Amino acid sequence: MRTIPSKKMSLLSETEARLVLSSAPRNVTELSTRELRGRIQRARRLMTKYEDQARRQQREAMGRRQPTRSRRAMGNANTMRKATYFRQAMMRFEKRLAMMERREAMEAKRTRTMRKMGTARRATRKTTSVRRATRVVGGRKPVRRARTAGRTATASVRATRAQRAKGGARKQRRFGAVRRTAHTTSRNRRTQARSDSRR
Repeated sequence: MRTIPSKKMSLLSETEARLVLSSAPRNVTELSTRELRGRIQRARRLMTKYEDQARRQQREAMGRRQPTRSRRAMGNANTMRKATYFRQAMMRFEKRLAMMERREAMEAKRTRTMRKMGTARRATRKTTSVRRATRVVGGRKPVRRARTAGRTATASVRATRAQRAKGGARKQRRFGAVRRTAHTTSRNRRTQARSDSRR
């Protein structure tokens, strides 16, 4: 950083000249946001100081105010020049600070966006995993139910067929018994008729 005061700033003290020089384009980029805020406050304070002093000198020069020194102030050009130096320095500091704050805000926004995207991706992966697990579990239960239902239906069909078979067998047995009874009855009748004819 250039710290040697130039001839144009020979009116300033060494500390004041260093403050103004630190606002130069090649020097201000080396300052942090904290340093910039501190220099803005110092530059504003010195600017206000010399502006007030220039107005007081102007009133003294116009005879509207009693001089504070033994001789009347003849002008305020140098004081106004000092105030101008600090005003310009303050504006450069503020411009640089605004630029850095915008950059920091953009970086913070980008970081938040990346975090949100990461959170959304993790949530999507988790949801996908849950859906897959639900599909696997939900896909197995219907198969088991279908198998159970099939077995139940098969058992019902088998039971119905068995009942029908039993009923048919019973009917066959009944028909056979009726036939045998009828045959025996007719045979007895024929025998009785023969006996009666012989008599």
